[in-house]
Amino acid sequence: MKENKRRWAIITAALLLVGLGWLATTDHPSIWPARNVLLYRGLRWWWGLAGEPAVAGRGTLTGQVLDPQGRPIAGAWLAVSEWNAALHAGRTDAQGQVTLTGIPAGVYRAVSAAPGYESAVSGRVAIRRQQTSTVTITLPPAVRRTVAPSHNLILGEPTRLTCDQPIASTAVRRTVQFDNAGRPNQTTLYYLPDLPESQLPLLLTIYPGPAELWECASLPLAEAGYAVLAIGPAYTFNLEADVDELERLVMFARQGRFPGGSGRCIAVLGGSYSGLHVLRLLERDPAFRAALLLGPPSDLFDLRHRLEMGTYHPPYGLDQALIALGLPHREPLRYWQYSGAYHVRPDFPPLALLHSRSDEVVPYRQSEFLAERLVEAGVVVETHFFDQASHYLMDQQGNAPEVYQLALDFLGRTMGGCE
Repeated sequence: MKENKRRWAIITAALLLVGLGWLATTDHPSIWPARNVLLYRGLRWWWGLAGEPAVAGRGTLTGQVLDPQGRPIAGAWLAVSEWNAALHAGRTDAQGQVTLTGIPAGVYRAVSAAPGYESAVSGRVAIRRQQTSTVTITLPPAVRRTVAPSHNLILGEPTRLTCDQPIASTAVRRTVQFDNAGRPNQTTLYYLPDLPESQLPLLLTIYPGPAELWECASLPLAEAGYAVLAIGPAYTFNLEADVDELERLVMFARQGRFPGGSGRCIAVLGGSYSGLHVLRLLERDPAFRAALLLGPPSDLFDLRHRLEMGTYHPPYGLDQALIALGLPHREPLRYWQYSGAYHVRPDFPPLALLHSRSDEVVPYRQSEFLAERLVEAGVVVETHFFDQASHYLMDQQGNAPEVYQLALDFLGRTMGGCE
């Protein structure tokens, strides 16, 4: 009897250890965010007793970025982040080398990226006081993500709608349903002017919230002469699945499956949270005529650093979302993948960036930094900054007419004549 109890105790302990090991290492999207929040709270409790990690001197990191054949990659980003997301980053020279100075002594994981290659992260790199450490990262060639298309597109019956605010407008709406990799698609709506006379330029409009809540933002765009395909991805840590869904919509559009919309003339529009989706979509597929971004986050390291420094107090629980990404010196790739400013490609379409200098959700520096990177890459970009406007650039300070006019002017210049 005692032997059986001992055996079951051993089995139970082994299973518990296996379970704890899985919880501590799994990349399942329902596990790792909670794990990171718990770890951070534990560290914060400990630092409250013992003090935050002290800087014990600074050192230098010399990195080299190579392709799989061992050839240097010029112009690649290489970066290391401190625990508080203070980023040390630079671009490689013709020999694929870059030197980063002033890094606090400690253990890091370096991350790297370059156009045409997949991002990669190094193993543990020790930075020592007044010493130079080295790291070599090999970037694999970029592999186009294979997105299985859907063949079951269903458009609902047309419904005529009118909005009075923020711009008085009328358009016709149809619901959109399709098989999204074996799951129902997220709410998607298709808008056209009352009487479209030809194949209209198509706007893939990605909202930071349910598409139906943004109806009165879609109608003015449709009335102005665009076919508007609107979707609002749910807030999630699995953005790749959402971008897959967006790609399926683009496939349908390019096949001419949306009556009244031109599959040869597509622009993409997004803002706030959905700016992450737009930038990621452009990385995968830059073959759009134009892109328009309102208040987009483009550097998650900067947002996390501002949070840790106490200069950024975002609403809607965004502080917890940043914490859930993990400690950036240990898990830099999660920040890096969706920091679109570090993944700009020369073949991006023309972009317009609109941002408020009083933005309480996404600091306007995010758009300035993105614009700087776009200019460096030779991408056509225009920026428009507003004073004393809210994050959503609508209504409170009377910005809606100006925002719409700037957007329509930009779209007219980049999409004119492509019906």
